[in-house]
Amino acid sequence: MEDVKKFVPGIFFVLIISYAAVALKDLLSDYINLESLTIAIIIGIIYNNLLGTQKVFVPGIKFSLKKLLKAGIVLLGFKLNLHAILKLGPQILIMVFIYVAGALVLSIVLGKIFKANRKLSTLIGVGSCICGASAVVALTPCIDANDDDSVIAVSIVSLLGTIGVLIYSALAVRSLSLTEIQYGAWSGLTLHGVSHALAAAFALGDVSGEIGTFVKMTRVLMLVPVSLALSLIFNKESSKNKKAGFPMYVLFFILAGIINSFGVIPHEITNVLAKVSSIFILMAMTSMGLSVNFKSIISKGVKGLLIGSILFLILSTLSLVVIPHIL
Repeated sequence: MEDVKKFVPGIFFVLIISYAAVALKDLLSDYINLESLTIAIIIGIIYNNLLGTQKVFVPGIKFSLKKLLKAGIVLLGFKLNLHAILKLGPQILIMVFIYVAGALVLSIVLGKIFKANRKLSTLIGVGSCICGASAVVALTPCIDANDDDSVIAVSIVSLLGTIGVLIYSALAVRSLSLTEIQYGAWSGLTLHGVSHALAAAFALGDVSGEIGTFVKMTRVLMLVPVSLALSLIFNKESSKNKKAGFPMYVLFFILAGIINSFGVIPHEITNVLAKVSSIFILMAMTSMGLSVNFKSIISKGVKGLLIGSILFLILSTLSLVVIPHIL
């Protein structure tokens, strides 16, 4: 019982900051469109670096970062609908596969060009090509990356995704020569997080929104093969260091997607599970911010932002050119 009690103060503290981040997001929504995840990380970093995180909170913070994160990723699977994804047709599936593989390779190449940490550039690529912050935190254990790299990657993909929503939404109501299907596919294929892709896709209407949702969920599904591939790659490269193991919660994630696709659990319950997933992931992001030493990440952050920005610009532009010829 004593072991359980030691987690309570930290978990409660993390929960307070998480809800504060949600409230701030709503307050700032008229001025800037920042994700709650980004705000939570910023609050955590500021608190830890200005005031210092008290020792009584540390066990609960670590619990939130390690355990609640895994639970959140598993529950994220209840947002998947495999039937709807398969109905999109082979051209969409092939397009997503090529996009994800190309984005990962390009991010690693850019990392080499700018002489950045390889694990950081890989995480930026993962966040850019799968599902933003959720993908970064899910795949961090696969490559045995440290918390600093994870925080930087999460912050960068969240920021760029937010900027992307503003740009895409502005283009949607102007003279962008794409059909609703093409625009929806472009948004779903190239924007970072699920919320980013959906916010931009629905800017042109329900048709583009639905297409964007399906394409984005197809990208989320790529979390499984990418996690397997990265686990194998980074295991081969780590001989003396701790090997990066394949996280079993990724398999539970896909199992949740299968259960959701067959309608075994009522829709009302899966909606609740998906919301719980969002809360757990938000708490994990808060915990990550509270664990960060700002001095140790500031030097990496500039290179990371440069890599993420160039990656997004190249992928977004190429996709805009190619999609009209496919759909």
